[in-house]
Amino acid sequence: MSNPSRRRRDPEQTRTAIIAALLDAVHDGDFAPTTKALAQRAGVSERSIFVHFPTRDDLLIAATDLQSERVEALIVTADTSAPLGERVDAVVRQSAAIFALQRNPRVLGLLESSSVPAVDERMRLTDQRIRDGLGHMFTPELTRDGELDEELLDLVDATASWPLRHHLVERRSASEDDSSKALRRALLLLLS
Repeated sequence: MSNPSRRRRDPEQTRTAIIAALLDAVHDGDFAPTTKALAQRAGVSERSIFVHFPTRDDLLIAATDLQSERVEALIVTADTSAPLGERVDAVVRQSAAIFALQRNPRVLGLLESSSVPAVDERMRLTDQRIRDGLGHMFTPELTRDGELDEELLDLVDATASWPLRHHLVERRSASEDDSSKALRRALLLLLS
């Protein structure tokens, strides 16, 4: 006989808690948490993980989707008639926010993207949405002879993206503030 006082968690809440537990673990630097550790973080049984995510790839894909949604929520838009410096500052803040959210999850995503096509596809979609936002933000500066200068947009995208900030912070030991200053300077040089 079941215990009527025991409340059952909604299946979608359980699923979300498991995904969030994985992202939290990765954010904390644990790139391969055990199911036991995930279950503890999520407040669910280990069995629940396998019920909701029969394979490791299923969980990775779901986590990538949620992480991508979180990143895409940080994409800024600004009036393209605003001064260039204001728009650059908005993009630098966007870059810092995305890096803070992605610092560790992006590393795992890049590793998994080579063997899980759905992870690669979702990451590419998010990268494209960021690039599209930059194209819109800097339309006046990127337009040459009535057409968008795709090569210049590639440079702007590379400058404002996670890899450059990762390089500055992780490889060059630059502070977040110094990284932002370097990105701002590079963007202004490219777009002026």
